[in-house]
Amino acid sequence: MVLVIPAIELCNGRCRRRIQGDPALEGYYTYLQEHPDELARLYRQENARSLHIVDIDAIEGSSDARSEANRRAIVTIAHAVDIPIELLSTFSSAAECREWLDSGVFRLVVSDLVLTDPDSLKTLVERYTASRIVVGIRAHNRQVHVAGTTMDDVSFALAAKAVGIRRVVYSDVRWEGTYEGPDFDLVEMFARSVQMNITIAGGIDSPEELWRCNALRSCGVDSVIVGRAIVENRFPCQYIWRMVEATVQKNFVPPPKST
Repeated sequence: MVLVIPAIELCNGRCRRRIQGDPALEGYYTYLQEHPDELARLYRQENARSLHIVDIDAIEGSSDARSEANRRAIVTIAHAVDIPIELLSTFSSAAECREWLDSGVFRLVVSDLVLTDPDSLKTLVERYTASRIVVGIRAHNRQVHVAGTTMDDVSFALAAKAVGIRRVVYSDVRWEGTYEGPDFDLVEMFARSVQMNITIAGGIDSPEELWRCNALRSCGVDSVIVGRAIVENRFPCQYIWRMVEATVQKNFVPPPKST
């Protein structure tokens, strides 16, 4: 079965979304939203094998203070769980990538560096291996706008492959944040063209769609990133988890804030 990777989106050091559960546990879910490392621990308890962290503030060019709050949260998450942490952010240089990789983050999702500094990126891949450096593609009708230029998704993926990258995290603006599902035919054509490992990001909201992803394993699709659908309990197992939480956390009291 494809690996399901929960996503945690960070804004100013907090989770962008809050789990929707028993109204009586609103305080507990708010606490998790305000403490991303605790949400990461919860996902680990729910058998997550990896986590995908999105630095929203860096991507949107927010203030340095918000970005620094996210940086602290990301490092805390990386040290809070015993599973690989994958980070999607903006990386201006190979040196910045090395700082993240040496801080405890297992994998980086890069994009601009493929075109702006392929030589340094190749050296980075050789040092840390292709398991830890992957390329992110956010397409629109098979076109990718990256590093001030526009090119087709296959050409960009092959440029990444040329520097040693072997995995693509693929999303499309048409299905991001929706419950319409990915364009599976598009993903299959892309996967067969590039012959790389593929992680589908966004659009997944049902077991049926997971089975459709699983049918693409033969062409390289081996994992999916799911964010909104997890916090909104779109999968049957999550109803069980929310029921357990309603019992275990019914008397939850947030710990006092450290001074």
